[in-house]
Amino acid sequence: MDKLQKKQIVDVFCKSLNTDFQAYCIRHGMEENFDTFITYAIDFNFIPDSTIQHYAIQKTFEDLEQKKQMKKTEQVNELAHRFNLTARSIWNILRKKN
Repeated sequence: MDKLQKKQIVDVFCKSLNTDFQAYCIRHGMEENFDTFITYAIDFNFIPDSTIQHYAIQKTFEDLEQKKQMKKTEQVNELAHRFNLTARSIWNILRKKN
């Protein structure tokens, strides 16, 4: 796909997405803002649940790292408890980011 084709596809996608989002907001009586757009994107599965979970885990880990109150292993165990996953799963998610 060349750059012109890609631009045309992205333009159509953005225009359609914006039109659909505006209709969603009207239908649900919601204000058009970023938070509402995220809700819309999640409702229509533009963002898979696993992506949301991985992002939340990575950001929570970064927050814990900045506080430096626990060792990494303790942080991973805390995340495993919070997100109801095994420590190994948390390590795998964190490893994917790097």
